[in-house]
Amino acid sequence: MFELIDEIEDATGCTWTIQALDPEGRLQRTRVRLGWADYGVWSPDGGISPARVAEAVVAFALQHVELSPLPAMLDASTARRRVPGADAEIGRLIR
Repeated sequence: MFELIDEIEDATGCTWTIQALDPEGRLQRTRVRLGWADYGVWSPDGGISPARVAEAVVAFALQHVELSPLPAMLDASTARRRVPGADAEIGRLIR
């Protein structure tokens, strides 16, 4: 369970603070970064909001031990590099 808060957009992408419950039920805050290049992988036509893509990246990260515990800053490209098949799985989570 998590939520995105305080979106900041710049020339290279968007960043959010997320609040998530850790396995012990404590509130954890993390920053998630979605660069425009990574956004284009999952929304090549720009039809899906960046926030929706970021939500899918976070949901994916929370399901994979390679990204656990969530780091203080999670970049979408990190998920893509560390977990084989991440692009396809995150794509399924978006839809």
